[in-house]
Amino acid sequence: TQNLRTLYSLPKRIPLDPKSKRKPPPYLVVRGEAFFPLDKFEAFNQSRVDAGESPYMNPRNAAAGSLRQLDSSITAQRPLTLYCYDLVAWEGAKLPDKQRDRLAFLEELGFPVSPDNLYCKNIDAVAKAYDDWNDKRNQINYEVDGIVVKINDRPMADSLGFVGKDPRGAIAMKFPAQEKTTTLLDVQVSVGRTGVLAPVAILEPVEIGGVIVKNATLHNYQEIERKDIRIGDRVNVKRAGEVIPYVV
Repeated sequence: TQNLRTLYSLPKRIPLDPKSKRKPPPYLVVRGEAFFPLDKFEAFNQSRVDAGESPYMNPRNAAAGSLRQLDSSITAQRPLTLYCYDLVAWEGAKLPDKQRDRLAFLEELGFPVSPDNLYCKNIDAVAKAYDDWNDKRNQINYEVDGIVVKINDRPMADSLGFVGKDPRGAIAMKFPAQEKTTTLLDVQVSVGRTGVLAPVAILEPVEIGGVIVKNATLHNYQEIERKDIRIGDRVNVKRAGEVIPYVV
């Protein structure tokens, strides 16, 4: 919680505008996601290299590592931002029944909400939104691996319940993984915090989905043997979920 409070985009009081007529409930729980904008991630990684520190492999790892810091002053130095997208719990007030109205409610309180959220009147509009986002996925300033489609009628959506941790009133539509061919220059071994040895492919830099990929996971030695991967090979590289590069 202390680490989240260091994010400049998270309001320290609600409503953010003291003159606002919108009054928040006495108790409110909001869900969102912290992330690194791509331009700030590149600059942050370069500053780590300049300081003799290891760069992060991708923005998601950098964001997770920043929020897990024991010293919140370290988190405060990192250019994280935040988008809020749901109301989890509240007391003492009746909130809007429509998803898009709840997003507007969050904005009125001062919470950052993605300006790219879109209301679709029918399934054809959803399909078009998916195609549009797939086309522009490499042109926006944050990583995205798909879109989430939610039922706008929240009481109806909530009445459908869950499958495990996943709500039946929402579905994630993932984009196809992007793949490029490059040369395997070397194989190095990283040691995890539990002592597990993980082989890492050192690649001739290649652009995949707007990101320059230099390293990729090889999973384990059995996988290397199964694929007969050797230094100097031409290999196909994918980014799983637009985040973790791996050798196909």
